[in-house]
Amino acid sequence: MKKYLLFTLLAAVMFTGCGQKKTTEPQTGEGTEAKTEGSYDYLNPSDEGQTTAAENLSGKVIALTAEEFRERVTDINPELGLRYKGTTPCIVDFYADWCRPCMQLKPITEKLAAKYKGQLIIYKVNVDRAEDICRSLDIQSIPTLFFFKPNTQPGKMVGAPTEAEFEKLIQDFINK
Repeated sequence: MKKYLLFTLLAAVMFTGCGQKKTTEPQTGEGTEAKTEGSYDYLNPSDEGQTTAAENLSGKVIALTAEEFRERVTDINPELGLRYKGTTPCIVDFYADWCRPCMQLKPITEKLAAKYKGQLIIYKVNVDRAEDICRSLDIQSIPTLFFFKPNTQPGKMVGAPTEAEFEKLIQDFINK
């Protein structure tokens, strides 16, 4: 029974994640913060000798644990919303290793992180290791991208954009 339930859930996530591309625009105003866990085969924040609270402008995609997400990005507070803790705009990619659209997005995020080095930080959070945060942020499909800037509520996109779509989103995001 567990295998059937897991397979049904897996199939639903895989087919809804890449089929729906929805974005919401960030809103200006005060907010609060979010939590998350994850891992990815990219740069870990400690790899460059940085403390977990410092911004890493290395141009590499950075995997975050739940604690690092709380320190670097945001804490979840239902009363205040989400408030970004950093000063450099960032994108947080919520993904899973078993998600095909997520894995297709991986080389695109690597390329764009390098291209926008110093202007943008791209983080990755594994949804299988951050269930509480995913529930709090209402992440129901993956990949889900959150766009964070100081003094604004985050934007959200569900689904895997093409490289051209993603680059246009980044340019619009940075220039707003």
